Amino acid sequence: MDLSAATYSRRLPDLLSGARILLIPVLTIAALAGNGRLVGFGLLLAGATDFLDGYIARQFGGATPRGARLDALADNLLLVSALAWLLWLHPEILTTSWALIATACAVHVASLGTGVPRRRLGSKVAGGCLYAFALVTLLSGVYETLLLTIAAGALIASSAENLLITMTEAIATKRKARSHRPHAEKPVGTSTTAITSSPIMATPRARE
Repeated sequence: MDLSAATYSRRLPDLLSGARILLIPVLTIAALAGNGRLVGFGLLLAGATDFLDGYIARQFGGATPRGARLDALADNLLLVSALAWLLWLHPEILTTSWALIATACAVHVASLGTGVPRRRLGSKVAGGCLYAFALVTLLSGVYETLLLTIAAGALIASSAENLLITMTEAIATKRKARSHRPHAEKPVGTSTTAITSSPIMATPRARE
């Protein structure tokens, strides 16, 4: 593999993550037009790019912290967008399960407030559950309450995990910084009280 091909292989995962982000407005237009199946097929395409960017990054050494952040950003944007598309196309989801959805959204937004979460096992499981629920609902046009409960529960658990780990790491970092902070040396105090010793004058006695 020549240098240009190797460079392209390293950049391809980022291009796929970027394409996943650019796919969001296209699918939003399809959702607003009421075409749920087109949105479902778009999610299938997005899932394929998500698999490919990770595979290519591992195979060709293109995994970078910047790429991981871009991949996580694309996944989170797609997750929020998919929820909006589902609620627009199937408003009965919100009317029947509003408390569950509100809880899942609140916990997830709180975890996003600490930064873009890293891809952990819990995040992958939650993403898979939500992805399956969205695909089944959009492609079949039928809303299954059990699938929503499983997907929302996985999202709550994953977001709570990210939030807890981020807070724990922040506390550990502060403690480490505090422990490495140079301590101020205590000044050596000098006693101002003069210790006076009265000389003992040994006066020889005259022998009688």
